[in-house]
Amino acid sequence: MKIFQTVLVTIFMAAISHICSAQSIGPATLNAAGGSAALGGNTYEWSVGEMVLVNTVSTAGLVVTQGTLQPQIQVTGIKENQLALEGLSVYPNPASDHLNINLNVARNLEVTLKLSDVSGRTYYVKTSKNHNGSDLITLDLSPYAGGIYLLQIETVDRAKTYYNTFKVVKN
Repeated sequence: MKIFQTVLVTIFMAAISHICSAQSIGPATLNAAGGSAALGGNTYEWSVGEMVLVNTVSTAGLVVTQGTLQPQIQVTGIKENQLALEGLSVYPNPASDHLNINLNVARNLEVTLKLSDVSGRTYYVKTSKNHNGSDLITLDLSPYAGGIYLLQIETVDRAKTYYNTFKVVKN
């Protein structure tokens, strides 16, 4: 009889363990006190009485977490229109003293060249109108220090702006 009860309790506990779950995949926090407020397009959440201390700091989406509150991040992408330019090429890459930009456009476009470093500092901007056909533009890189630069080619066609961005390495 004692063995039967032990077996019955073991089977019951095994069945209950498959039904019950103490783990959660989603972010959840049980707070003794706290709240949230929306102010100026930002949501601030706080809690009081948690036993665990965690610091999380992020600059991309500005996530700051004190305690175990888990933010839910929703990523919103931006679509960058790229104009398919036949024969658009940037060479040589890596470059030492000059950079050649070959533009081949079918109709008159306004073209802006912008050279900036990876921190966003702009070194060169030039806008020219009525690009038509094949143009070779040479950009003098000799005044700039060696490093990684971004060359953004902005074209305006019928009130629509297109962007093509190239990573340029200067020796």
